[in-house]
Amino acid sequence: MPLVITFIVPLVVPAAADDRAVFYGTWGTAKQCSRAPIRTGGTVLKEPFVISSGWLRQGRFWCRLNWGPVEPREHGFFTGAHAQCGEDTARGYFLGMILSGDDLTLRWGFPLSNGPLRRCSGR
Repeated sequence: MPLVITFIVPLVVPAAADDRAVFYGTWGTAKQCSRAPIRTGGTVLKEPFVISSGWLRQGRFWCRLNWGPVEPREHGFFTGAHAQCGEDTARGYFLGMILSGDDLTLRWGFPLSNGPLRRCSGR
């Protein structure tokens, strides 16, 4: 009797660019979108998050994104991404992105989060 070995290889497909596009753009609170100073009279500005196909940036903070699948939800979308961030050394994070209606929440390695964020107008 011949022995048949079947290999089941999970198919890992990167999220399609069209699916991820709902997360692209410039997102922030009202103060971040207006780039208001952090302190009154200060020169350091609040910065919004800019999300593109391969990157997340907030001011001088850059993260390379490796996207997971995008899941439609009842009121929006969810995706996870592995974010490699840093200036001098890279640090890895699991980043959850929850888009519910017009609000985006970024969850960094749970439970830390930014949000709800709104799409900045004119950007």
